[in-house]
Amino acid sequence: MGNWWRIPVRAALELHIHADRRLAFEVLTAFDASAPGSEGSSKVLRRDDNGVLCEFHTPGKGLFWRPKIYRTVEYVTSQQPEWIEFNTVEGPMASMRDRFDLEDEGGCTRLHYNSEFTMSGSVIGWLVSVLVVRPELKRMIHGHLQELKQTMEARAARSRVYPQHPCGEPVGMANVS
Repeated sequence: MGNWWRIPVRAALELHIHADRRLAFEVLTAFDASAPGSEGSSKVLRRDDNGVLCEFHTPGKGLFWRPKIYRTVEYVTSQQPEWIEFNTVEGPMASMRDRFDLEDEGGCTRLHYNSEFTMSGSVIGWLVSVLVVRPELKRMIHGHLQELKQTMEARAARSRVYPQHPCGEPVGMANVS
């Protein structure tokens, strides 16, 4: 069958980070690294003039909400320090595109996360996507973004290259959709 029956599902989150967006960009593109205590990891498979092919291992929930590590291979493109886009080449979904837009907000960063994915399986696949996968994806991303926020803000607090200055914006995460 063709792709005509794959209906995209979208998820979005927004986050204010007390760190310069150039530092945020560096943290988001620190491939071949894993955070201390994290089960997730990334490995660069290939670099070319347009982007980076990376293998990611991401902790999440599997069948019956058991812990599971998801493996994906993604082609990453970016424009420093404005945006980073991840397009899944191999993974558990038929297709997936994640995009991080980094907006300067008075010396801090407003991070906009947008994801669009499809699953195989016609209407049933779409229902599973909407009812199970999207909420789990948003939960995983919410947790991952909170970890990244802590990492970015801790680095900003001790950075000489991107020293943090007060920006006065409320701290938190907005659930966009």
